[in-house]
Amino acid sequence: MSLQKSRPLIFLAFLTAVACSVHIVESLVSRSLPFPFLRLGLSNVVVLYLVMEKQVWQAVAVNVTKSLIGGVATFTFLTPGTVLSLGAGFGAIIVMELARRSQLGFSIYGISLAGATAHNLVQMLIIKWVVLNQRGVFMLTPIMLFLGLISGLLIARIAQSVFPRINELRLIDNDL
Repeated sequence: MSLQKSRPLIFLAFLTAVACSVHIVESLVSRSLPFPFLRLGLSNVVVLYLVMEKQVWQAVAVNVTKSLIGGVATFTFLTPGTVLSLGAGFGAIIVMELARRSQLGFSIYGISLAGATAHNLVQMLIIKWVVLNQRGVFMLTPIMLFLGLISGLLIARIAQSVFPRINELRLIDNDL
């Protein structure tokens, strides 16, 4: 395979490595906080980038890889956390792609907010159906939606500043 043909795969591998690294660091840092289950989801900047670039299957691949490698690296692989990360990530990608394709003219902020909201709601549903099977879980919904709002706005803002640099990396011609 020539370098030109393998370039998209190399770029995807780079984005996946970035997402995995951020996911792992954020997971380890959150353990030292009073509420270790609350995270901003900063690795989702990469997923948002791929959705915005119309590379949904690559976004799914990054979501699966970061969830599995993150689970292995933080010793949470066989815990509900990995299931929550995978399932909520899928839900967020689907909703972000639907928002991007809609004729409503969502900006990057709207798409990010839709994804963050979907991520938190799917997590609540997974907790209800798989982990606890109690309706009381939904008492946390307002808090989760508020945190999703903050997270979605922050991720969109970071994405706005990072996307041009990511696109510059994509254009660099490094003939090895």
